[in-house]
Amino acid sequence: MSSLKTLRLLPASARRLIAINAINAAGTGLVVPLLVVYLHEMRGFSLATATGAVAATSLGALVGGPLAGWVSDRFGRMHAVWAALAAAAAGALGFVVCDTPATALAAGFVQGLGIGGAITWNALMADLVPREHWSVLFATDFAVVNAVMGVGGLVGGLVAGLTDSLLVFQVLYALDALSFLATGYLVSVALRRSAAAPKAGGPAGGAPAGEEDPEPTTKGSYGDVLRNRWLIGLLLVVFVLFTLGYSQLNSGMPAVLLAGSTLGPTALGVMFAVNTGAAVLVQIALLDKVKEFSPRKALALLAGSWAVFWLLILAVTGLGGGVYALLTGAMAMAVFAVGESLLAATGPTLVNTWADDSNRGRFNASYGFVCSLGFTAGPLLSGRLTEDGHAQGMAVVFCGALALLALVLYRARLLPSTPLAGLEAETDSASAAAETAES
Repeated sequence: MSSLKTLRLLPASARRLIAINAINAAGTGLVVPLLVVYLHEMRGFSLATATGAVAATSLGALVGGPLAGWVSDRFGRMHAVWAALAAAAAGALGFVVCDTPATALAAGFVQGLGIGGAITWNALMADLVPREHWSVLFATDFAVVNAVMGVGGLVGGLVAGLTDSLLVFQVLYALDALSFLATGYLVSVALRRSAAAPKAGGPAGGAPAGEEDPEPTTKGSYGDVLRNRWLIGLLLVVFVLFTLGYSQLNSGMPAVLLAGSTLGPTALGVMFAVNTGAAVLVQIALLDKVKEFSPRKALALLAGSWAVFWLLILAVTGLGGGVYALLTGAMAMAVFAVGESLLAATGPTLVNTWADDSNRGRFNASYGFVCSLGFTAGPLLSGRLTEDGHAQGMAVVFCGALALLALVLYRARLLPSTPLAGLEAETDSASAAAETAES
């Protein structure tokens, strides 16, 4: 089946949610590369304050994720999504008006609360879209968000760079805030349109919705997360992947190249553009195949691809500079996109397959928390190593560790070997057996 036919099989509700999320991504993309420049050059804050605002955002995300997961299960998905979007919008508006270091740090923390809470969007999509479409849904959502954020980043960077005006930066952050609020309004409309449709979430996958917002429950707890051995295995793997891989795109990788090659900011910009384009293309290519991957195989391939990424980055440092070094760096970013695409399709699908309606928000929040933790730990680790002059040694260690993780995932029983398409039947059979035993 072609990727286009696979996309056409997605229900209208899924396509609406992807389009709505694209609006949110467009607003975020406008300002993603600008925060440090804005606070340092436009507001006149020190670099410590500017980078501190980024750290405050990460800290807010660590707090916001678990909190949003509890709100999602206790009071309903839409309440959690709206709370996250409102916090993110408030943080963006805080950046518009911040005139002291303290207000900039506060804005970063508040926006981080919203960013961390945004993981409940996956729980909302899982409730509104039938289970058999989840892997394609999450993969397509990732591809669209990646593409739109990339375009938004280009537009925001171009506009801000050409005008070099405080007012223009403020307008961009105001548009970012507006995109969060517009997303909330549109998803509320989408929920009302889906109110009469059968609810997709839960182990049975067919409980009626009957409400504008999926019915809240008090039965679940974060203890459910700790008792699910498959989920714990996934969270451990994801933490390693984010610490040694994902988080290093904006920290360790540029540091290695700047320390061991003559490639500069322009070359890095080209490499990131290649990564964005490759992520979209790879995701499209995998749409009709990803369901046949088992979690064990998909994540082993992911870890292996990121090990190759670090190997290619080391090759760039050996080449030093020039066209061949740039081409090798671009190849590394394309290889990295393979892993990104596998993670986007596999991670959220597994989390929502193992969850039920009583704890879906908490399961997604736990996944988001570990991702945020990896994004926090990764730059701290690479920052210390590169500061001490161990940039290339760090790349070697990260490459070896990811290769070892790929081998462990392939050989050990840390994750299921059942293809994603078969996990639903496996989960439903287990639920039916449990119900029979209880009766």
